[in-house]
Amino acid sequence: MSVRQEHRYQMLVISHGRRDTDRQRLLEAAFMVRGQRQPVMPPKPAATRREVRKWMRMHATDYETPTQLAEAANSVFDLPGDGLDDETHWVWDEALDQHEKATGEKE
Repeated sequence: MSVRQEHRYQMLVISHGRRDTDRQRLLEAAFMVRGQRQPVMPPKPAATRREVRKWMRMHATDYETPTQLAEAANSVFDLPGDGLDDETHWVWDEALDQHEKATGEKE
């Protein structure tokens, strides 16, 4: 038997083995008992300005600056819009107002 014939025979044996295992895998998959799929979690709704203001009022004394307060609110809530990337976003105004009310110092 030549090397070429041996190689052809080896490839034939491998292909038959793969075909048999593929067929067995398909049969097992066809008769598998499948359970109920878990429902998809709905997206978390964006926080309203009132919710963020309430949270900031409760936690304003825990942070030294309004920036830290705004960043903490951003990590707790899913802020709508660009959030901290937009310097005109309302979260900055709320953070400044609540921090001033809590500490009594104007910035």
